[in-house]
Amino acid sequence: MVWGSEIGGESPVRLKYLMGYISYEMSQDLERHFKGDMDAIPSATIDGMEAPARARSLIAHAFLRVWTRLAIDTGQKLEMLPSQYRIGTYKGKMNWLLNEGGLDDVDRLEISGSHGSDYSLVGEVYELEGVARARILFSFQEDEIGGKPVFVSYLVYDESAKDFDNAALAAAMAPSMSKWADTIAKKNVDPLWTYSKENYECVGV
Repeated sequence: MVWGSEIGGESPVRLKYLMGYISYEMSQDLERHFKGDMDAIPSATIDGMEAPARARSLIAHAFLRVWTRLAIDTGQKLEMLPSQYRIGTYKGKMNWLLNEGGLDDVDRLEISGSHGSDYSLVGEVYELEGVARARILFSFQEDEIGGKPVFVSYLVYDESAKDFDNAALAAAMAPSMSKWADTIAKKNVDPLWTYSKENYECVGV
């Protein structure tokens, strides 16, 4: 588990967050830290896997680091499904080990929040025309019909499972991290949703 001041401690970034605004410097800090987090994923231990399992493991590592980075820099522990502690074991300093069997039968991961309305970061492995693929999306609740929420999704990254690359994912996603932190700070989904509308492809509901 995540213990001590590392999560929710008074880091320079979190102090700015506590003041209720996201400065340009904080945006740059978050992007730099996020890219560093992604660079530290132990790809060498994953690359020998079959393509779907490899993509699933890379997405899990990425999501664990997204969850931890936001917890460190904002103090907000968002909900992750399946639970981060089912998927991995935290060893400190952004070092996660995937649990044996933690990804069995898991083709979809989510990190969810509710700041004005519900939203989530979604990672999934799927099949298209017989080819395994993996994609990352931001999904936002746009409406409610018949008592059921309706979500609109924006594509962050989509690649064949065998070519799924965390460096490419990091490049596509890094600028959104400060918008996500801004959404948390303001308790308003608009910063992240607006950024997604303006920078990612809408792929429907």
